[in-house]
Amino acid sequence: MQKKKKHVRNFLLSFCMLGSFLFETTITSQSQHPIPADDWMAEIDGKTKLSNISLPGTHDSCTQFIGLSYVFRCQNSSIKAQLENGYRYLDIRLALDEDDTDKLILKHNFSKCRRSGLLFSSTLYLDHVVDDVYSFLDHHPSETVIMCMKNEEPKDDVSQVKKALFEVIEKKKESWYLSNRIPTMDEARGKIVLATRIDDKKDEQDKGIQFFWDDQGDREVLSVPHKEHAITEKESVFVQDRYNYDVSDKIEAIRHGLSNCKASDKSFYLNFASTSGKGKIGHPVKYAKAINDFLYNYNWKEKNCYGVVIVDYATRKLAEKIYRTN
Repeated sequence: MQKKKKHVRNFLLSFCMLGSFLFETTITSQSQHPIPADDWMAEIDGKTKLSNISLPGTHDSCTQFIGLSYVFRCQNSSIKAQLENGYRYLDIRLALDEDDTDKLILKHNFSKCRRSGLLFSSTLYLDHVVDDVYSFLDHHPSETVIMCMKNEEPKDDVSQVKKALFEVIEKKKESWYLSNRIPTMDEARGKIVLATRIDDKKDEQDKGIQFFWDDQGDREVLSVPHKEHAITEKESVFVQDRYNYDVSDKIEAIRHGLSNCKASDKSFYLNFASTSGKGKIGHPVKYAKAINDFLYNYNWKEKNCYGVVIVDYATRKLAEKIYRTN
């Protein structure tokens, strides 16, 4: 009789332990279920405003191949790879082609972006970049990509830059979201969302979301490093782009943005994780390693919006850290 009771007790104990194991396994698998990097936005509710989503982004997105790469390269992957790895905000720096001012090339500062790493590689044009984005969205219609355009060449005529930009857009206008208003995911899916830093004209129709902000290149360390700028009377963008901070101050500025994010249905928050290190000539990859290590180890919380986090030397692992918070 005692043996029988012992067997029953052992059976019940084993059953309870098995149940507990299965329960914990289920919870773990649910919290860590794989989200495909190239289709992660498919899980976002269509009514959600794009500004209220944690978005991985890349800084100087087109600099994989560039002259004086030691100073000016900020990415080591192509636009195609960045999108496949989960990045949904592209920082696009434009300049008029000196040989044909109806066309736009990609630059970082005065250095031209190239199509490959070969010695005599051809110049990278905006048409090449948008074709890569079109192709990605054709294969992944649940996604959207913000392309933020900036005029990188001070001597260029702004009106000519805008004219050349919209000549590119007009070729496939149906693939763009052009309103100066924050869209929902349903409005943006399958499209490029145009954001522009080219000028501050908010009264123009169908010219993109106005992301124009005052330069943040001063080196004064501020307790509140971001600034708010109007998109419309009702919508705004908060920007932390302290690109001349040293690495330690920059990390604190990024941390402040993550813990005090102002992203909402009515405001974007752009948190740049890039720096030139107090304006000294240096290798961006060195700064990116320290900053990205901080981001890898940051205590990201699920169901929390961190705005747009814009990084150098983007990796799939880092993008996943950001988009899994949605």
